[in-house]
Amino acid sequence: MSETADNTTPQATAGPVVCGYDGSRDARRAVAWAAEWARDHDVALNVISADRAVGRVVAFDETARANVEGAMRDQLVELTGDVQASFRVIADSPVGALIEAGRGASAIIVGSRGLTAREDFAMGSTSAGVVEHATCPVIVITPRTPESPSSGPVVLAADGSKANDPAAAFAFTEAQRRGTSVRAVHSVEVPKLPGASLFDLDTLAESVLAEDEEQVLSALAPHETRHPGVSLELILVVGDPATTIADEADGASLLVTGSRGHGGFAGLLLGSVSRRLLQTAPCAVAVIRPVD
Repeated sequence: MSETADNTTPQATAGPVVCGYDGSRDARRAVAWAAEWARDHDVALNVISADRAVGRVVAFDETARANVEGAMRDQLVELTGDVQASFRVIADSPVGALIEAGRGASAIIVGSRGLTAREDFAMGSTSAGVVEHATCPVIVITPRTPESPSSGPVVLAADGSKANDPAAAFAFTEAQRRGTSVRAVHSVEVPKLPGASLFDLDTLAESVLAEDEEQVLSALAPHETRHPGVSLELILVVGDPATTIADEADGASLLVTGSRGHGGFAGLLLGSVSRRLLQTAPCAVAVIRPVD
């Protein structure tokens, strides 16, 4: 399998960033983000276009392969710039190809929707499948993600659970690299109990938040110690977590979430809050799986 590459940058020592491309507007935005990510992290960029039919054709004809991969390069050269980039066509489903490529990658970056996604669905099947099954961090470029990363804080959806620890580590590392702060947001949704007065619910919310604050701060303390130059702001809010966390991520450079937290079943890799954040967040969302 041939590849085209710009060799003007040094060979990266970490795994490459992998990006899916299908020609859609969202995919082009994902490539632009992936190129910026590769440049900032000093890693290579692998752009993959996966299609069973096209892949089978180019597998038997090197001229066809060179033409298709060359066309990808030409379409994306203004987005990838001086980044060491390769362009490949793979005979597989987009989800399967990206997950396989992601086994040795430092991250996978995908657009939330592709060419076949309806405008009223904020998350496409490819991005959902990759987030569910990839073993490396997955960064989803949501419909509301700015064209280029902002200089705002890294927002962490924090719940104080052990499963959330890899997400916290990722958030602090990224904040240190970007020279910004971590805004940890912990949201509590108070159940609407039959017969409970508004005062009772407010009192319950205050009690839960006070108890959770200690747990969240304790969980984040080791990361603060490892990153003394990163300031931490803890936001405690009452309300629907997906809504309140998305609101607090306005102006953020990145929103980091675990794939599941309190109450998450091991067999359900993506929790309900994480899934909804991929649709509502005003910035790119990094989903970090817990260590199995």
